[in-house]
Amino acid sequence: MKKGILKTLCGLMAALMLLVFAGTPVITQAAKLPYYIKINRQQNCVTVYALDSKGKYTKPVKAFACSVGVNNATPTGTFSIPAKYRWHTLMGGVYGQYCSRIHGGVLFHSVFYSAQDPSRLAYNSYNRLGQTASHGCVRLNVEDAKWIYDNCPVGTKVTIYDSKDPGPLGKPTPIRIDVNSPYRGWDPTDPDPRNPWLKLRPTIKGIKNKTIERTNSKVDLKKGVKASDYRGKTLKFTVSGKVNAAKTGKYKITYTAKDAKGNKTQKSIIITVKDTKAPSISLKRKTLTYNEAVSKEKLVSAIKADVVAKDLGKKLASKYVFVDAREAHKAVTAMERGTYGTYSVTVYAKDTAGNKSRKLKVKINFVNPNPGTDQPEPDIPGVVTDSAITVQ
Repeated sequence: MKKGILKTLCGLMAALMLLVFAGTPVITQAAKLPYYIKINRQQNCVTVYALDSKGKYTKPVKAFACSVGVNNATPTGTFSIPAKYRWHTLMGGVYGQYCSRIHGGVLFHSVFYSAQDPSRLAYNSYNRLGQTASHGCVRLNVEDAKWIYDNCPVGTKVTIYDSKDPGPLGKPTPIRIDVNSPYRGWDPTDPDPRNPWLKLRPTIKGIKNKTIERTNSKVDLKKGVKASDYRGKTLKFTVSGKVNAAKTGKYKITYTAKDAKGNKTQKSIIITVKDTKAPSISLKRKTLTYNEAVSKEKLVSAIKADVVAKDLGKKLASKYVFVDAREAHKAVTAMERGTYGTYSVTVYAKDTAGNKSRKLKVKINFVNPNPGTDQPEPDIPGVVTDSAITVQ
């Protein structure tokens, strides 16, 4: 017995001597934890900071909408996370997922459930995320509570404060659950494979069959269109098909959206381009003056040449300009009879779609080249040249 005690004492003395002669051990500082969490109590917003190149927590990397306690039940100050729980009983005999204790009875946790069952969510309370609503804990959606649970180890610092500024990343817009949905008992962000929200395909809003007026302008096929996943998160979408808005017809346009889980939605619409707008019309000269009779064909040709008709800014050919045949015949007949005077001839334009312009009156002024005589002299030239046509 004495020999055993003596042997033990000798061993302890040897160890002590080894420590003395080996010198003082180097004590290294423990590596810093990866994140620092700040809770803006006034704005119901959580911001997570990571280390910068200097080892300071200055890099904002995450922002979460939350619900803190009513009547300032969530205390201000700086604390360290001491423990975590996958499920934990909360005040009132309800349960929370992915719980990380902050201080005392205050925890980060999901919105509560009536049982330890992820399909028994208190959806009305869920729809208050972003507002003050809890008994003191910091409520989050499951995705955000799980992120803290998975990534912020015990010892992570948490500061709770008040400010009008939500934080450098702003405050995310919380997801809202349709209280009439058959899936309302599930948190849409819960990664549980049984979560029915995960199987929902993306939605595409702001598209429908429509008819537009023909135009030279390019049609913006993405304007007013929004694609989102089952959580309401905005998704990118693609558009296939083209619309030639300057040409009438029907055009098929297909929209496709795909979420992070590979669920895809594809919708097609028909855009009809119609032409109901009348062409524009104007006259270069309001009055054409002649001192000798001309044929009906020459008069009609001169009137058409006097018209400027445009469709979508593009000049229409003379074949799209129409002259009132009866009125033109009346003017020519008067010329042939030597009846001097002013005659009106109606003219209008019609585009390829059959839209008619407003009607204009061209005045045909048949004048006596020798005032004071009843009839024009035989040796007077025929139609007055363009340079001699007067405008009244």
